[in-house]
Amino acid sequence: MAQKIVVIEDEAEILKMVSEFLLESGYACYGALNAPDGLALVKKELPSLVLLDIGLPGMNGLEVLEKIRRDYPETSVLILSGHQETEIVKRALTAGASEYITKPIQLETLLNHFIKELIGPPR
Repeated sequence: MAQKIVVIEDEAEILKMVSEFLLESGYACYGALNAPDGLALVKKELPSLVLLDIGLPGMNGLEVLEKIRRDYPETSVLILSGHQETEIVKRALTAGASEYITKPIQLETLLNHFIKELIGPPR
């Protein structure tokens, strides 16, 4: 069975682009447009990795990160953000994010320099 990745991203076009790329790359990929749906997917699928947008409506990515770290400490979390504010980066990494990437996302770089480093190639 392919390694599972959950993508929590409120921009539908980014969610679709990243999810399709990961599926084509051999990973099982599940997507959610908001924090509650994303957390439900994490609970259901128990992924190896969560790609998490920091700027989610309702519940921000840092709150989601804290819940994932508390409930699923073995799951790697890679933060995606449109901003590179030093304080948010520090807070995310201190809260347990494995890595912090700014948008726009280069899909090949995301795969080869982050995902494969964190969870390995698809099985």
